Amino acid sequence: MDIRNKKSIDFVNFLIDDLGFENAKQFSESLGLERPERIYKVQRGETKISKKLAEIINSKYPQYSIDDILIGKIPENKDVLNEETETYKPEGKIIDDKELPEKEVFVIPIKGRGGLENAFYDDLAINELETEKLSIKYPSSKGSKWFKIEVEGVSMDDSTSDSDGSKYSLAEGDWAYCRSIPKMHWKNKLHINTTKVFCFFHNTRGILFKKVKSHNIETGELVLTSLNADKENFPDFTINVGECSYICNVIKVLTDF
Repeated sequence: MDIRNKKSIDFVNFLIDDLGFENAKQFSESLGLERPERIYKVQRGETKISKKLAEIINSKYPQYSIDDILIGKIPENKDVLNEETETYKPEGKIIDDKELPEKEVFVIPIKGRGGLENAFYDDLAINELETEKLSIKYPSSKGSKWFKIEVEGVSMDDSTSDSDGSKYSLAEGDWAYCRSIPKMHWKNKLHINTTKVFCFFHNTRGILFKKVKSHNIETGELVLTSLNADKENFPDFTINVGECSYICNVIKVLTDF
């Protein structure tokens, strides 16, 4: 198979996953296409993404550039939160915060985790959490929940006496904005190479922030690793996706409030 066709297959599947659609038909409908056959042909490897199709995708979802769509470049995890000092300019029009889409975010401080974990993250318990509104730059995946979670511990803190750590470092007391991934994608569409940090609502280990070292798509097993270099205190370990109530992408980390 032509490498360009293969990259198109991967990119279309990424888009369907990233935008939270269940299948190519739903994605096609969101683009306003009369029939999904154009998307099916790409998925079957019969053709690559054309410039016209790339323009249609970009006009509907401007967070993906035409050039990236054409070459099949899957972007690394993006910050999608709206910064107070920024304005977003789609198609040359400046808009303010009031025009940005809003999401309800469930707030989970360290002190509030016990009851939530004991309830195995049941929706009844989650719906009792405090919430806040969050403006986002781009439409979010359908059916995703958003969480603002206070970081506990230093397993994901890779700072040293000589360095403040990487941009993915999580220090105790930081707050992480997380977006849940639909369960239908847990088995084989976690995109562990592009998502640097995940948050797991594990049914026995509690809320975990980890990087995924490997993913067995046959069994659903994940090998999780910490960013902290002290592997004696923070060794790698294995979980299964079936042991989790939620798996989330960490979208943004805020240190100062």
